[in-house]
Amino acid sequence: MDVRQLRYFVEVVQAKSFTKAAERVRVAQPALGFQVRKLEDELGSALLVRHSRGVKTTEAGDALLKHAHAILRQIELARQEVIDLAGPPRGPLALGVTPTASALLATRIVQQCGEAFPGIALNLVEGLSEEVMKWLDEGRIDLGFSYNPTAIKGIDSKPLLIEDLFYISSDDDGFDGTEKIALAKLRNRPLILPSRPHGTRMLVEQAAEERGIAIEISCEVDSVATVRELVEAGIGATILPLGAVQDAVRNGRLHAARISRPRISRTLHLAWSSRSAQTNAALVVCDIIDRLAEERIQSGSGFWRAP
Repeated sequence: MDVRQLRYFVEVVQAKSFTKAAERVRVAQPALGFQVRKLEDELGSALLVRHSRGVKTTEAGDALLKHAHAILRQIELARQEVIDLAGPPRGPLALGVTPTASALLATRIVQQCGEAFPGIALNLVEGLSEEVMKWLDEGRIDLGFSYNPTAIKGIDSKPLLIEDLFYISSDDDGFDGTEKIALAKLRNRPLILPSRPHGTRMLVEQAAEERGIAIEISCEVDSVATVRELVEAGIGATILPLGAVQDAVRNGRLHAARISRPRISRTLHLAWSSRSAQTNAALVVCDIIDRLAEERIQSGSGFWRAP
């Protein structure tokens, strides 16, 4: 088993096709197929099976894939750590972001990183908190935002900030963005919320169930940007941290009221795998994220310093 065989195997799995994988790694398809077969012969198990839509992994292939991601990532980290010693932070860095964290921080992270460290190639990958933690465990990303840092064991994390949740609508409902609204007043109002097990949905439903409040879900949408567009169009209201829609609220396109009785909040964490060395690129991006989180806290717009 060598690194080239593992890389070819991962490319075939990701492309779901020997032909497409060969194009991506720029080798002849017979040569790529030969290396994958050699890997199967060495391990004594079929790793891939062909079907009408391409190829898929066997049970043995699934087991190898997890290790292959971690091995290839570790090789890249070793290479990057040596490169770091010869100059300023640079190289690729994969950051896992949840939909809400993306709306809150992604643009500023990319801007500040590009201005201060042009040698760092950021790759933002969006997924739910549990997916981000899984990617960290598999070594597919370097850093990740999560509201559920205990989803996977062995992943280190630190709290960045606490977010209050707000009722967001296209009309002011008598609120000017600084007032509060009791959760009970949302009884039977049509809400646009993400699907389960999205953290916001689970928090809202838990709080409502504990107080015997009926929450009406009119539409399930996991994209924060799409939710914002739907609410602006007057199709329904939603529940989000204020930072995710702050520009629209500031411009009067949306209105917000902090949810009270009970206050509903959640903690955003920054996580990384304890098995991965932290490169200079990762360290400086962590510093940028810390500063941006502090700016959010200082803004006073429903963000609080996490203990």
